[in-house]
This record gives sequence, structure tokens and C-alpha cells, in this order.
Amino acid sequence: MTRTSVEESPSQLGRSDNRPLLAIKVALVGVIVVTLSAAGWRGVTQSDTRTEVASGPEPVLTSLASVTSPAVLGELPEATSQALVGGPVAQALVLRAEKLAREAEEKRLAEEKKRAIEAAILPERGIWNGTAPLPGSEVHDLMTMPMLQAEQAPVVALTFDDGPSKYTAEILAILKKEQVPATFFFLGMNVQERPADARMVADAGFPIGSHTMDHKDLKTLTPAAAEAQLANSTKVIDDLLGAGTVQCARAPYGSFNDDTLRAAKKQGLGLVGWDVDTEDWKVRDSGRILARATVPGKRQLILAHDGGGERRATVEALPAIIAHYKAQGARFVELCTGKAPGKS
Repeated sequence: MTRTSVEESPSQLGRSDNRPLLAIKVALVGVIVVTLSAAGWRGVTQSDTRTEVASGPEPVLTSLASVTSPAVLGELPEATSQALVGGPVAQALVLRAEKLAREAEEKRLAEEKKRAIEAAILPERGIWNGTAPLPGSEVHDLMTMPMLQAEQAPVVALTFDDGPSKYTAEILAILKKEQVPATFFFLGMNVQERPADARMVADAGFPIGSHTMDHKDLKTLTPAAAEAQLANSTKVIDDLLGAGTVQCARAPYGSFNDDTLRAAKKQGLGLVGWDVDTEDWKVRDSGRILARATVPGKRQLILAHDGGGERRATVEALPAIIAHYKAQGARFVELCTGKAPGKS
């Protein structure tokens, strides 16, 4: 056997050894190709599917008119289309309209009332209607009273404010004992608290006027509020003692203006002032009260109090005041008696 037939050359041995490796590489390449091809096909298929979905038929838009058409609304439950929508809206509109109408009417009435008060022509100051001021007038002395113009003797009018109180009965007893008339101006709130004392004065025949409901300064109030002070107190007194009891009023502190007088005129009342102030509202000495009450003068309209605070000094001074004027031959008169024209 020759050498060449038994042994192969190095190059032939290398080619023989590389064949299995080459076969494996070829196989791997084939697997990769097949895998990539399959993946690519699926991607193309999914892409085509998405494209087909995206490019499918466009949605149909329904117009607002077709949605709100009677045919469509008729298919809705009644509770949804009417009760839940129409009912509350309609009710709200009705309530709003009623509120506006009510506010308009209230404003109209307020303006009408204001015009009526403003249009009221006031009488001159010091105009009497018998023994009471003419409604809307104000008197503060007795010199202008027509019934006294021919009177020669001194004339005295005793008046008492702020009652009734626990002192009213004592003052009333002194007046009755001395057979001297007087006029009482009661607060409405006190009449409510002490109706028996108010009846006692009325039953004794003494005239009673209004001193407002709760002693507010009428000059500081609106015309409507001032009118309410006079109207409410008058009603309280008249309801208790009889219609027409109140014929006149006295402003707390003597404070009033033309608006107050117009309000009083609407109530058929005039205002009674004074020209002699005993100042028993600030002093607690009967001697000083007597001195203040007995100043010189032929016609005296005297202010004192039977309520509104401690009035023991007033009770003690009253007999001496009466004795002083009786010694001068004075005649005592009462104010605001009888029924004013037009009052029931």
C-alpha cells in the first residue's frame, strides 16, 4: 500500500471535519428564516386587521332635532321627561313669579302709604278740637283753647305720663278726694301689664291718652314706625277701655317733627305738650317738685308722672300743688275728653 492511499493530506482532513458544523449552521439559518417569516406574517396580518377596523364604516351622527323629536321623547318614561325636568322647572318659575308679584305689591303699598303721609296737609300748631288738639296739630299751653278765652280765673290742667303703675291708684285717690280732674297719658305696654289700674282710671271718669307703645323717641323714627307706636298703643287702650277712649297723644320727651304730626293725623290724634314741667322725672324731692309746679301764670298745663320710675315724691307733692292753685281760685280742667269727629 502506498503512502498516498493510506494517509490524507491536511487540507483534505480539514474539509472532512467542517462538514457537520456547516450542516448545523445551515439548519440554524433555516430555523431563523422560518421564524422570522412567521412573525412577519402575523405582524402583517394584525396590522391589516387594525387597518381594516380603523377604516371600517364611519359612525352615524344623530341630529339634535331627531333626538328631541316627539316620537323619541314619547318613548321616554314620563317621570324622566316631565316630573324630573318639566315639573321642578315649572314650579320654580311659578314661585319666582309669585315672589316678584308679592314684592311689587309690597313696594306699591309702601309707596302709596308714604305718599299719603307726605300729602297730608298739617293744621297750624295750637289748633284745638274742643278740649283736644286737632288731629295733626300740637298744643303746649292753654292760652289758645277757645273755650277758655273768656275765662277770668286761673286755669290748670294736671297731666300724668308713663302709667299705669303702682302709684296710679294713690294719685287717683288724691284727685278724687280733692275733686280735681286730670288727664293720663298711658304707655301701651304698661296698660297690658296693669289693666286693672287702667280700668280704675277710666271708671273714675278721667280721660286717657296715648303716650306711645313703649316710650320711643318719635322724632328718631320713620313715619311708619311713629305711626305704629301711636296706632298700637291706641288699639291696646281702646280694646281694653272701649272704642274712642284715646282722643289725643303725648310724644315721649316732647320730641316730634312734622312726620310725627302726619302720622298722628292719620290716626285722628293731635299731640298734647306742656308749659310747666315739674321735673319729677329727675328729682326725688317733693318740695322741689312743688316749687316747679307752682310757677306764676294764669294758664298752666302741668306735666307730672304716675309711672316710669320712683314716684313717691310726686304722690307727696300732689296735695300741696292742688292746694296752691285752689287758693288762687283756679279752675282745674281735663283734656282730650269726648269723641273726636269721625271716631266710633
